[in-house]
Amino acid sequence: IVSSFAGFKDVYSNAFNLKDRDNISIPAIKILEKVVNLADVAVTVKKPMFEQKIDRMVINVANSITNTGSTALEVLMRSPGITVNQQSNTLSINGKEGVVLLLNGKINRLPTDAIFQMLAGMSAANIERIELITTPPANFDAEGNAGFINIVLKKNTQYGTNGSLAATAGYGIGGGPAFGSNINVNNRKEKFNLYGDYSFTRIAPSAHGDFYRKVTNGSNSIENFMDTERDDFRRNHMGRIGLDYDPDKKTVLGVLLSGLSNMYGMDAVNNSNIFLHGILDTTIIIDNDERHPLDNYSVNLNAQRQLTGNQQLTFNVDYIFYRDANKLTYLNNFYGPSKNLLYLDKTKSRKETLIKFRVATVDYTKQISDKSNLDAGIKATLSSFSNDVGMEKESQNNWVVDKDLTSKHNLEESIFAAYTSLNVKLSDKINSKIGLRYEYTNSNLGSETKKNIVDRHYGNLFPSFFLSHALTDNSSFNFSYSRRITRPTFNDMAPFVYFVDPNTVISGNSALQPSIANAIKWDYLLRRFVFSLSYTFEKNTITNFTPRIDPLTNKQTFAAENQKHKHVVALTLALPSTITEWWSMQNNISGFWQQLSASYKGFPLIVSQLNFNINSTQSIVLPKNFSMEISGSYQSGGLVGIYKLRSITSLNFGLQKKFGINDALLFNITDFSGSPHYRWSIDAPEYNLITSLDLRFNVPTLKLTYTRKFGNFKIKANRSRTTGSEDERKRVQTN
Repeated sequence: IVSSFAGFKDVYSNAFNLKDRDNISIPAIKILEKVVNLADVAVTVKKPMFEQKIDRMVINVANSITNTGSTALEVLMRSPGITVNQQSNTLSINGKEGVVLLLNGKINRLPTDAIFQMLAGMSAANIERIELITTPPANFDAEGNAGFINIVLKKNTQYGTNGSLAATAGYGIGGGPAFGSNINVNNRKEKFNLYGDYSFTRIAPSAHGDFYRKVTNGSNSIENFMDTERDDFRRNHMGRIGLDYDPDKKTVLGVLLSGLSNMYGMDAVNNSNIFLHGILDTTIIIDNDERHPLDNYSVNLNAQRQLTGNQQLTFNVDYIFYRDANKLTYLNNFYGPSKNLLYLDKTKSRKETLIKFRVATVDYTKQISDKSNLDAGIKATLSSFSNDVGMEKESQNNWVVDKDLTSKHNLEESIFAAYTSLNVKLSDKINSKIGLRYEYTNSNLGSETKKNIVDRHYGNLFPSFFLSHALTDNSSFNFSYSRRITRPTFNDMAPFVYFVDPNTVISGNSALQPSIANAIKWDYLLRRFVFSLSYTFEKNTITNFTPRIDPLTNKQTFAAENQKHKHVVALTLALPSTITEWWSMQNNISGFWQQLSASYKGFPLIVSQLNFNINSTQSIVLPKNFSMEISGSYQSGGLVGIYKLRSITSLNFGLQKKFGINDALLFNITDFSGSPHYRWSIDAPEYNLITSLDLRFNVPTLKLTYTRKFGNFKIKANRSRTTGSEDERKRVQTN
């Protein structure tokens, strides 16, 4: 006889004889408790590539092998609903510009060209996830009509000493070597937690562009054809070190130091051909050299205190400093129609931008009851911005300052904000959140020769509302409304000059006004499927890279401008699917209708576009710890300012081999379908406005990456920490 019972050993009785069935004696059976010595148990959960939350879409970058070895900018370019314009250095979500970039929840107020430079140098290996927040709640700054892109960097919170490292090497076909490395280390013991990370990347992509414009002046017809061949390189160092101290169970004190050092370099040859009545008149060959360093450091002091009655207070004080410098040289060679050299022209420009932020926040939360909680807070942001621009031309072997294009501007700005929001569980199936934020802004822009070029003082209320209704166990409905503002970036307001060629200039616009947007959004969630519909009306829309062409001089100037208003309707479908236990996919389909009511030289100009994009990721588990991922995207078009954007296609491939639980080797190919084309144009001959651009920035790149985890990962720590100035780092733009 055998006896078995959960938690006890199986026990067998001694043998006995059944011959005498009338007198059977069964021996006693004594059962003993089973003692099992377990080895370490590893529990792993694979997050999906895309997750739809009540107010945001989450892109789990760390889970994608095609993103390994990439930069943050490349990840955004492959993300659903995001349009990256590398010529005007702008981002849009669901067809809406005015995107705010956050790092770990804090606004990055760099100029947009500086933001792009930072993203193009930031290693994706240091990113945990990217959040697309299209309807932010009241505790977020009201800045950004399109919402927020929040890049959450990895932070290790286990006890003991542990971390991870990665190294990448690759080559861009038609470009050059690409390599990088990063390390993340955490040490937590008792009341102290010391953590830090460092990453380095260097890429050398090539770029090609074609530009065309046509203007008429009476009976004269002038056509401009320009092509550019660029050899670029980007080098990025980025690091953080932080310390948290828990003096008691209710208090956490912290300090965080972070910094980055970016360098963007470009050597280009531009060929500009000018035709008069269809006949070649002038050829200009421009040798262009650019060096663009960007440096930043910041300090954050943080305190968090748990109060009685389910209350919490959080304090943050931040100081942030940016230095963005840019030097360019131009050697212009002018040729006649028979290719005879007419003359040479040498020009050089410089720009140094210094930006300082001082930010203080106090946030309060209280659990009122089991069904409601209250959030409230105040924030003060003081910023100063100086923009020193100079232009010189060579004359008789001497450099002469061009006083018309040389200036120094200073901007002082303060933003004071207060918010409150209330979360209420109306029933077992209905949750609501209502919030109100007030912001008061003071902005003053002046130069060394003219004070108070801009002197604005204004306050705005920003309400928000969220409602979630669980219809069944597998389906729910969400509704949200929010009001947002997009303030002009510092670089858009402060005048600067960048010559594409002698007849094409990019400049600033001190007359820019902030734009206001009202947005509503509906979501229906059925199991893991998400269906979203949104509508946004934006007033005083800011369009970047807006052209102004003078038919008398054939000069074209690009600058940001305010337009009348813009309508955007967006429909998004998120369709994850598990085909088999070894094959899963995530498909995202978005459709947009956009209509911009603009003006050109005082005349009304209406531009509308209907477009869609498709993003698909296929994840396949192979034998022997191999896995494969194929991702692709297709964007049919869209609006970029007043321009219409044509279709863009991208395909990527990744293969991973794991060695145990700590080591992995990854190989991927980005853009193996070819360099994506950014083709945008406007055809409005009635306004003497015919122009087009065709740009190719990326090249197919092969990369090999090794990753390794080290240290103790057994016990999870208690604290996840953010700072209070995540919202400030967005109006500074990083090329």
